[in-house]
Amino acid sequence: MKTSSCAFLGVLSPARVGLASALAVILLGGTVPRLAAQSADFNAGNDTGWTRYTLPDLPGFSGAATFSFPPDDSGGQAYRISAPPTKDDPYGIMNARAGSYRADVTYTGRFSVGVDLLGWNATWRQEAGLLFYFQDIGLGTSDGYTATYSSGYQQLYLSLINNEVATTIAELGTGAIVLDPTHRYRLVASSHDGSTFLFQLFDKSQPDSPWASAIGQDSTYNAGQCGVFTYEQTYPSDTEGAEATFDNYVATVPAAGGLPATVTDLTPPPGGNATAVYPTVTAAILDRDTTVDPGSIVLYLDGVAVANASLTIDPQVHKPANPSSGQQDFMGATVTYSIPTLLPWGSRHTNSIVFVDSASVRRTNTWAWTTTYPCLFASNSLPLGSLSVRGFDVRMVQSANGGNTLDNTLARARQQLAVPPLIPLDLTATSIVQLLSWDKTGTPTNVPGLCPGSYINIAVESLAYLELTAGVHRFHIRSDDRAGLYSGTTLADTNALALWENPGNTADSTFDFVVEADGLYPVHSLWEETGGGAHLYLSSVNLGDLSEVPINDPGNPAGVVKAWYPLACRSATAVTGPYAVDSTAVNVLTTADLVGSDCSPTVVGQSVTGGTFTVPLSGTTRYYRLDSPRATRITNFSKSGPNAVITYQVR
Repeated sequence: MKTSSCAFLGVLSPARVGLASALAVILLGGTVPRLAAQSADFNAGNDTGWTRYTLPDLPGFSGAATFSFPPDDSGGQAYRISAPPTKDDPYGIMNARAGSYRADVTYTGRFSVGVDLLGWNATWRQEAGLLFYFQDIGLGTSDGYTATYSSGYQQLYLSLINNEVATTIAELGTGAIVLDPTHRYRLVASSHDGSTFLFQLFDKSQPDSPWASAIGQDSTYNAGQCGVFTYEQTYPSDTEGAEATFDNYVATVPAAGGLPATVTDLTPPPGGNATAVYPTVTAAILDRDTTVDPGSIVLYLDGVAVANASLTIDPQVHKPANPSSGQQDFMGATVTYSIPTLLPWGSRHTNSIVFVDSASVRRTNTWAWTTTYPCLFASNSLPLGSLSVRGFDVRMVQSANGGNTLDNTLARARQQLAVPPLIPLDLTATSIVQLLSWDKTGTPTNVPGLCPGSYINIAVESLAYLELTAGVHRFHIRSDDRAGLYSGTTLADTNALALWENPGNTADSTFDFVVEADGLYPVHSLWEETGGGAHLYLSSVNLGDLSEVPINDPGNPAGVVKAWYPLACRSATAVTGPYAVDSTAVNVLTTADLVGSDCSPTVVGQSVTGGTFTVPLSGTTRYYRLDSPRATRITNFSKSGPNAVITYQVR
């Protein structure tokens, strides 16, 4: 649980102290002899043997959870736990939360507990997963640990719970894990020594090989019950609670030696995608009851052993995102192999990691993945020579918003740039520019349409066709705040491929993508700024010497990636089409100065107002239309010698 944003439960107020006895029946289970194992598939449509963990059903309070048994994926039933938003909270009970545990077993020291995660609310900021070593269970008194997946922070957590206040002891880092709601997953928490906790995530399409793990150490508690749990991260909230669907619960006490050295993390993820052009294969192996022999490790790619000289083997498993007070390195091994060849897009590949442990047991994990690196397909391109004017079509919008900053997200930028806008606009400007190279200080240039320094709450989209050759390309983006670069079937494609989006508020990143064939490819750049520093720079990188050239830089004709202004003339022999880009058409733009509304008479850009296309006559009847990202209207059609002249206006 992310203690920086919310507590599991704060210190009890007097009202909450008074509720503790009322909750005892709901939350507390008795002590019984320890058993060796538990399991539940919930196919009977009940949770007999489980003790429900829920906030109370009290007057004026919506905290009581519901427990239901929806269909699972195999004709049986699953276990859904739903905790409503605690928006009406006169008792100060705070975050919505609910769970269920088996009070008939107390696990001490060694344990393993797992459950299938069939569903979760992906729009709420919540966590869902496992309880272990849970004890003294009651409102404001519960102690133990949770192992959860956070859909809000998109990562795995191990948390120490002390009087229902959470302290993170292990995490992967925000954005590390994005689960696919169409997939099914398994969560497994275990300990071989009572203080080292391993929390593994499996994609059930490949159930024998874990995708990722959180590893932590703590010795505050070493005995208690196990169960399942879901928790709301956003408090207070009128709309967000917590909900998850579980199935196939199993908890055991492994026999001595029953928790050997094990694989904890694999990339590319089992059943997932390799999004890098040249993917790196990694496999982490954690020492437990037995230890891995690093000299025995063999990695296979598509059935062929990778040469030892190509492997990097580190004798530890690293978890750098763990809290600074916790352990970040664990004994074992991490194997790394960078694939040096370009694998075909969409191809499926198999890795196996084989090793021998200290018990002389040979262990193997095999997993498959698919290449889905950013790729621009020839079917989406225009022929070379189709366009005749260099530059980007740029639209800038700005919202005053009463002097307050808007959300610092690309989602907000899209709302401003929508037609009609979903956020009120106070300034808008369209222009043609040669470089995406802007800074609020005016060095090298301002964003067209803005005076220096006036960059609060802006959103900017830039459209062009880039002239790209077949093969691998590398671009470099520096941005403050967020930015993204996309390419689809057209400039207006709402499902365009994200070549790159920056994960934080600022970025200084390179990224690779592949082009299928020489041609002109539609690209769409987004950039937003809320306040403070502001800049955007887009360059291409020479893969040979790593030198950089700004995209469309007129001063580097030999090495530059050219950007073509996205206004095309299409023609057909019938009015109904089909229309194809007429490569013989020559475009001449008409532009006008943009003057700053608050710094007049300063020119802040060049706006395209219209122009002409000159097209050689072919001797047969032809029909013409213009394709542009802006509203464009043909105002005149005339003959001039052997050519047709099409005059148009851009609004």
